Amino acid sequence: MSENPNQPREYDAVLGGNQQAQPPAYGVVLGDFETGKRNLQNLLEQKKWQEADLETTAIMLKLCKRQKEGFLRIEDIENMECSHLQTINNLWITHSKNHFGFSVQAQIWQSVGGTSEPDWEAWCRFGQLTGWYVQDSWLWWNDLKFSLNASKGHLPRGGAFMGWGLGDFWTGCRMLSALAQKLESCEIV
Repeated sequence: MSENPNQPREYDAVLGGNQQAQPPAYGVVLGDFETGKRNLQNLLEQKKWQEADLETTAIMLKLCKRQKEGFLRIEDIENMECSHLQTINNLWITHSKNHFGFSVQAQIWQSVGGTSEPDWEAWCRFGQLTGWYVQDSWLWWNDLKFSLNASKGHLPRGGAFMGWGLGDFWTGCRMLSALAQKLESCEIV
């Protein structure tokens, strides 16, 4: 495995990248959206941020029928129901007191000049503000701060399997852009 800090390790699969990644085995994979929502709410109420990030991943994979693949594509984000994204975002926003959530990340992305076009400089500025890019190196999912002491927008990051926030520029930047655009079209940001 490459030691390049912008490449994922074996347990840090990237969206569209590692076809061998196994999806997380959290509740929603076996249940429905309401089950996943309850699980996520319980985890967030208990401030179990790491588990909540994995549950968020599981919910999104289930909603997009991508559990087997273990990753999302841009078209999956584009086709996701607004009400589901709104619910997931609201849970993160509520339980983190506006510190974490998709809408927080989208606002940061827009504030650094992020657009639908891949932009390495904007991607790095976004990573610095969220605490994902530290000292010219992208943090692995396992190295995140799963607490409210983390930078604003630090979570959710997509779990170790989906990883829309991994340092992989071409995948992560495009997925974040798609998510920000979807949130805007859904009037969530």
